[in-house]
Amino acid sequence: MQQRHFIRLLLLVALNVVIFLCYAWSTTVSPQPVALAHAFVIGSDPVDGSTVNAVPKVVRIFFDAPISAASMANVFTPDEHIVNEGHSRIASSDARELDTPLRSPASLPQGSYTVRWTALSSVDGHTTQGVIGFNVGQSSTGLPGETILGPSTSNTLPVLDLTGILAVAWEWLVLMALTLWVGILVSEGFILHGVERTANLLTHARKRAYPLQWLCLIGLLVGEIITLILHTTQLAQALNGSGITIAAMGQILTQTFYGYLWLLRLALIACAMGLLWWATRQRGYINLLRRSRSRSKLGQIRQRVTQELSPTKTAPLAEESVARQRGLSRHYTITSLVLAGLILLTLALTADAAQVAQPHISAIIFDWLYLTARCIWLGGLTYLGYMLLPLLSMVEPDHNAEVLTTLLRRYHPWMLGAVGVLLVTGLYEVESSLSNAQQWLSDPYGRTLLVECILIAAMILLSGVALFILRPKLTRQAVLLPVVNAELPARRARQSALGQTARSLKLILSVVSWLGAAVLLCAALMAFFAPPIVFPNIDYKQSAQVVSTAPATTSTTQTQQVGDLTITLQVLPGHPGSTNTMTVTITNTNDGHPVTNAQVQMSINMQLMDMGTTQASLKGGNPRYTVTFNSQTTFTMPGLWDINLRIQQPGQEPQQVTFIVNVAGP
Repeated sequence: MQQRHFIRLLLLVALNVVIFLCYAWSTTVSPQPVALAHAFVIGSDPVDGSTVNAVPKVVRIFFDAPISAASMANVFTPDEHIVNEGHSRIASSDARELDTPLRSPASLPQGSYTVRWTALSSVDGHTTQGVIGFNVGQSSTGLPGETILGPSTSNTLPVLDLTGILAVAWEWLVLMALTLWVGILVSEGFILHGVERTANLLTHARKRAYPLQWLCLIGLLVGEIITLILHTTQLAQALNGSGITIAAMGQILTQTFYGYLWLLRLALIACAMGLLWWATRQRGYINLLRRSRSRSKLGQIRQRVTQELSPTKTAPLAEESVARQRGLSRHYTITSLVLAGLILLTLALTADAAQVAQPHISAIIFDWLYLTARCIWLGGLTYLGYMLLPLLSMVEPDHNAEVLTTLLRRYHPWMLGAVGVLLVTGLYEVESSLSNAQQWLSDPYGRTLLVECILIAAMILLSGVALFILRPKLTRQAVLLPVVNAELPARRARQSALGQTARSLKLILSVVSWLGAAVLLCAALMAFFAPPIVFPNIDYKQSAQVVSTAPATTSTTQTQQVGDLTITLQVLPGHPGSTNTMTVTITNTNDGHPVTNAQVQMSINMQLMDMGTTQASLKGGNPRYTVTFNSQTTFTMPGLWDINLRIQQPGQEPQQVTFIVNVAGP
């Protein structure tokens, strides 16, 4: 029997290793797009380090996450004068674009310009900042411009300074408090509830659990307040170099999605504390009523007479109070779990899964399931190892092993379910955070994630030992113990073996609990660092040349050759906010004859940021293929746009070609 359980454990570990290796291979072969919460720069117009012919009217900075109106940028001339025309503003078409208009751009001098920006993420309330530079005409130092857009040049990446360490510490406190609170609720509401053997144990556990729940909720409340104060300090220091200001806190609370969810989360925590106060008060009232009834002389006489005359028809007053207390605990547990689920949902909405204006519902649900499974698994193990096992001494020695095996049997499906959900949703979260295998070691987020994966694998291994090896062994020892006479030495030997197994189980659960605390610390570190920045796959040197030399004409015509086809694209007028017509001419390079029988599919999107892909089928072929887009369909803003053509001729392989069109203002 023990060998069979050990084989099951090895199969579980092997399955986890196979899943992990399959994931690592998939991320290397087909990198996935990443959605971030911190607002980092992924592009700018003019491009960082580029050289342009004239001073632009507006400096545009593109971020990988939506930003709030508190974000700003200052543009400095070569002689360090600020030339902003008012405050920076968020583009009406995209919450990830920060526009800074310049005053009198025609009269500004040539040379090197510096843009210092500060962004407040609307998703998670983090403040980021950095520096962008561009040259007008020529560099102030006489050197040619070189595009340098990258994570360490355009962005000031998070550093674990004193403020960062405090932010990680309080985030860790919030996660531990929430995890333990959910573990207590699930253990008492579903694992211990309704089992006669554990009724006495549950009564003693709740005497300690209520104060511990108060500690968890107070820790949640204080942690959320301190986290808001730290976010306010980061924003105030980035904007004006000062400490905490009421204005900065007001901007976070009223101008970010994070602020609204923070207020909602605080209200949910307050409701949970009020519910716990009510449950504690009702429990004390029921106990007081039971004691007063038992001490009443009239009650004692009535109870004695009733038991003598009809002991089978009337239940003792103690059973009535116990039933009432069970009903109260059931309602309290369900309501508290609903509040805990809503709190976890607010955390999922401010995590990396939340994107732009319309969050991906599937990603948010997966993140919520991941947080819930982690709380049930880690919180349940901690409650079992540090609360229930020490209380087994209060149970009668003959029933000690029986109660312990009952606890493990009821906890078994909960742990397996939580671990399964954690693995599935965790792999989804990892895939959406890292774009290539090198980031496991090259990025601080990836290194922390790698440590977390190793810790979770060790926890699964130890949990498997506890449930698949020690639990069956403990069950066999508990079943065989009553068979032996209490006076024989064999019973004492079996009792000693049973105690040794219980101590081994307690040691494993303690180790798993400490590993769980380390996992939560890794989660807090990853929330601080944020996933690696993913930049658009653009040749910025070519883009800078196009920006600096492309004339603002009323038409754009380009020609490319693919295989034996010569393809010419004409865009009229090529302006944002206008009705634009695309005309494609295809000729055979060998004989110069036009190709009129092809099927042409067109897809259009912006280079620097995802503005939504517009697709269309081009009509005609006699000999031109044409399509017209209205002002709301494509070219919604100035910049570089990719126009992809897929040309399918009868009986031939399809040909694909990409044109880069510089859409300038009218």
